[in-house]
Amino acid sequence: MERVKRQRKISTEDSDDMKRKQFHSQSQSDVNLSTKPLSYFEDLSNEIIYEIFEYFDIQYIYETFSFLNQRFANLIINSNLPIKINISSVSKPNFQRYYKDIIIPYRQRIKSLHITNIFAADIILTSQDNISKLTRLETLILTNVSSSFLRNLRYLINLPKLSSLTIISDAYSNTDQAEVYQQIFQLPFLKYFNVLFGRFSTVIVSSLPV
Repeated sequence: MERVKRQRKISTEDSDDMKRKQFHSQSQSDVNLSTKPLSYFEDLSNEIIYEIFEYFDIQYIYETFSFLNQRFANLIINSNLPIKINISSVSKPNFQRYYKDIIIPYRQRIKSLHITNIFAADIILTSQDNISKLTRLETLILTNVSSSFLRNLRYLINLPKLSSLTIISDAYSNTDQAEVYQQIFQLPFLKYFNVLFGRFSTVIVSSLPV
C-alpha cells in the first residue's frame, strides 16, 4: 500500500514537472515572438517599392505616398519609372490640378494613357508640342473623345513607342470614321488597334505588322 502511494506521488511530481516545462517553453516562445522585429512598408528597398508602384495609376501613387515623407516624395519625383495614367470620372477643376501636378512634370515618363473626358483630351492632346513630349507612350485609349480631335491623330506619328491604340465613340460620322482609319494606317509603330464606333457597330481589332 505504501509503495502504491509513493508511486502515485512520483507520478504526480513528474506530471507537475512536465507541465512546468511546457509552460516555460510556451512563455519563452511568446517572448521570442514579441521581440521579433516587425517589417514595415517603408523598410522595403527602393527596387521592391518601384515594382509595387507598377501596379497602380500615378494619381493613386502620388496622392497616397508623396506626402508620407521625403523619401517617398523623392522616389516619385526623381524616378525614371514608366507611369500609367487613367483619367476617368475626374471633374474639370480637379483635372486642372492633376494636369499641373502630375501630367506636365511626368509626361515624358507616361507609358499608358487612358482618357475618357473631352476636356482632358482638349488639354492634353490638342497641341502638337504636348503630344511630342509623350516619348515613352506605348498605349493610348480614347473613350468618348470629340471628333474634333481627329485632326490631331496625325501628331501621333512622331511617337516612337506607340504600339497600341483604342478609340471608342458613338458620335463619329461615316466621314469621321474614314478619317480615323486613314490616320491610323499612317502610324509607323502601331501593332494593335481597337476601334468601336456606335453602340451597334462592329469592333475592329487588327494586328499590324511592324
